[in-house]
Amino acid sequence: MQFNKTAYKTAKERIISLIKGSHDWEMTEGFIADGLICPDVYEKQPVRILCILAESYGYNEEGMVDIEDQPKHDILGLSNRKVQTPRRLASLLYLLQSAFEKGTMPELEQWRALKLLTQSAENTATLQEALAKVAWVNVKKASNGNGSKLDATKAHSHARRNEVILREQIQSIAPDLIFVCGQVTFSALLNMGLLGPKTVSGRGWQIQDAGNGTRVMELSHPAYFRDWNSYDKIYRNYKIIHSQLS
Repeated sequence: MQFNKTAYKTAKERIISLIKGSHDWEMTEGFIADGLICPDVYEKQPVRILCILAESYGYNEEGMVDIEDQPKHDILGLSNRKVQTPRRLASLLYLLQSAFEKGTMPELEQWRALKLLTQSAENTATLQEALAKVAWVNVKKASNGNGSKLDATKAHSHARRNEVILREQIQSIAPDLIFVCGQVTFSALLNMGLLGPKTVSGRGWQIQDAGNGTRVMELSHPAYFRDWNSYDKIYRNYKIIHSQLS
């Protein structure tokens, strides 16, 4: 797929209108207008990455919040010690982007020494730069207000409700590589045919040729401690992905 920044902007405006028209967005279904965090930066990436997750938290009564505010206001929660997903996923993205840009793999000890999982202003700034290079989309647009555990049935129903929106988002973002985080999200998108004609289930952590010029990988959710709760595990995930991109 070919990315066009002007076409993306037009599509985003239309998508926001669709969400507002189908959600009680001013009262109980506030949402993050997700997509590209920094379109100018994304446009220049050697590998354009889209991360798809289930839902956001804490914006159910906030109306609309634009994801392009992330660099200024950290709406994804990098600096929130209670929020694990953005920091872990951004740390993995940092490793991949370093490899794309420098052409070499950081050594494990070099990676540990960065201490990106530790909260600090400097580390958060580094991970903000990593997020600025990607797209971030939730299948469930209505934000979860209480931070409770993901309701798989509700996530599936909301994904179906947002099928037209999600299809247009993926097309306008035109990624080279899609990371789908969590089996619930992957299953919902696969069942709607939004991951390309050749993508199949049962191949977690394997890059698939989607058959439409895009590659797709199902990752475990970054909140899943067995795969994501240490530097060694995130580095292992990075090596799994990078070895398939070489």
